[in-house]
Amino acid sequence: MASPNQLIKFQVHIHKKDGIPHEDFVKWCTQDYPPRAIPLMKKHSMVKWTETIIQPEAVEGLRHTLKNEMNRPKWTVPEYSIIMSYWLRSMDDLTALTTDPEWFELEKEAQKISNPELGHIAIGYDITFIDEEGKSEKQESSA
Repeated sequence: MASPNQLIKFQVHIHKKDGIPHEDFVKWCTQDYPPRAIPLMKKHSMVKWTETIIQPEAVEGLRHTLKNEMNRPKWTVPEYSIIMSYWLRSMDDLTALTTDPEWFELEKEAQKISNPELGHIAIGYDITFIDEEGKSEKQESSA
């Protein structure tokens, strides 16, 4: 279990709706959605939010590499379109966000472009071993 000072990481793995071009989906996720979502997330104490855009052509290449070069024939590479990662201080903050009427309106709009019948959720906390400068947490904190 996370310590009281650790942030909870909540990830939502989303599929775009069939028939929606990948470029249109990415534009909606990265340009249209954030200006409406960010104020609501701030209202409910969201600490950080990121999006991982999945490139469809990379999925097949990674599958090939896993099976043929890394000898991992049973491993899978799901065809998510995007992974949204949220860092928050408590599950209460997540509950407050996702039960807010404004959130329901955003979700209605999102269902026009994403497939609400498919998806995946992960929850946990991060342990950082290397940061963007290549230093470990321990090295960074003692410097």
